[in-house]
Amino acid sequence: MIIQGKLPGTENPVNVTIEGGIISRIEPFREGTLHHFGGPDLYICPGFFDPQVNGFAGVDFNGKGLTPERILRAVQCLALSGVTRFLPTLITATHEKIERQLKILTSALECNSLLRRMIPGIHLEGPYISPEDGPRGAHPREAVRHPDWEEFKRFQEVCNGKIKCITLAPEMEGAIPFIEKAVANGIVVGLGHTNASETVFEDALSAGARLSIHLGNGTPAFIPRHQNPIQKQLSMDGLMASIIVDGIHLPDYVVKNFVRAKGIERILLTTDSMAGAGAPPGKYTLGDLEVEVGPDRAVRFAGTPYLAGSTLSMERAINNIIRFAGVDLMDALQMARKNGEKVFPEIGGEIISGSPADIVLFEYKDEMRVKATWVNGEKI
Repeated sequence: MIIQGKLPGTENPVNVTIEGGIISRIEPFREGTLHHFGGPDLYICPGFFDPQVNGFAGVDFNGKGLTPERILRAVQCLALSGVTRFLPTLITATHEKIERQLKILTSALECNSLLRRMIPGIHLEGPYISPEDGPRGAHPREAVRHPDWEEFKRFQEVCNGKIKCITLAPEMEGAIPFIEKAVANGIVVGLGHTNASETVFEDALSAGARLSIHLGNGTPAFIPRHQNPIQKQLSMDGLMASIIVDGIHLPDYVVKNFVRAKGIERILLTTDSMAGAGAPPGKYTLGDLEVEVGPDRAVRFAGTPYLAGSTLSMERAINNIIRFAGVDLMDALQMARKNGEKVFPEIGGEIISGSPADIVLFEYKDEMRVKATWVNGEKI
């Protein structure tokens, strides 16, 4: 199979040949050469990576009715937006509920090769987060608790070690030694849903934390103008930062400021999407919570102004970051994939001979429009 298109940053199209799910060769385009997909006016790039996905296309990864079949449906729809790697994300819940969802996800991965390819691991967002209103966000207060390494080990046992990232609040009792143990065991630690002091953030970085989770959200509604969790994390070069670029969680000018402060090389685009993403407005669940997607595509607790996840797709996030921050397509694609490899090297992949064929074909004029996605050479 041959896919034709331009690599972003170049003007001359190439033909990418795929054999057995692997890119076997890349050749310059010549008029009249055979190709099966694409064309000289389209672009190709590696698939996108999303580190935080709570659900998609009507499927809630935290919901009671989750099945392997529904997970596959959500994953296929995610691929249509250009995502070829992502971390399904479980939010704060009781031990029993988290364990239940981990078992369902693990069972799905064991029986489907596409899921195994697209899901390099699971993101556990909580339950070790701030119990305070504001930093806690949409997470249920009654299920928030202190970091517990023995509990976390039990979570890893039931999912065969598939948790690759955990979000926690570093100010919680026992958080710093927990971070040290997690990092020693190959877990990426993200800081989020926190109201930590500057000193605690420094301690967390020293312990091995690598990532600020959806920076600018999961923080108090009112904070000191200078000494606050957002300003401190923006200044810390050792922390990458994921941001939700939907224009709702962060205004466009805040996105621009974040990109300027952290630098393009330290930003990861994420959607924090939930079941209402890729689905029509209406009522959905986020675990045991009932949430509502309005005509403006914002997700809120039913009948309240409080946000609970997003309906963003990665394709829209790329278009938004270009528009909000004034970056170019190459920079946006770096934030949608390559930067993620710095934290999660297992997602890897470039359009070079010998690499797995995880490819997005897209049109780019005023904005990106994904035309097709291949995962391991399989067109979704």
